[in-house]
Amino acid sequence: MNNRLKIGLILLLVSWLFMGVKVDDEFGDRSVFLKYRPSFQVWFKSPLGMQDLPKDYPPELKAEEETYDEFVNGKHWSDHYMLDAGICGILILGTSFFMITGIKRQFKYK
Repeated sequence: MNNRLKIGLILLLVSWLFMGVKVDDEFGDRSVFLKYRPSFQVWFKSPLGMQDLPKDYPPELKAEEETYDEFVNGKHWSDHYMLDAGICGILILGTSFFMITGIKRQFKYK
């Protein structure tokens, strides 16, 4: 395995752990965001939307709502939109570049 493919795989893992897709709870728009800590969950959608949490809400949906609030609504270091877009863009483009060139080199020399 060549070095570019190794770098591409590492960037793919970092992208998977630190990037997520959030669905806006009011309008349903999707956007990529930078997670403040690593998590295997990639898709973040609020099961409640803009409603208040009822008392008799199921526990599994309550946990999903708390995860959404923690990653999307919580104020963390990635609140600046251009920082989010810039780092996510670098991760996506870097991963694509190193994976494509690494795969091409892997099969070119064999």
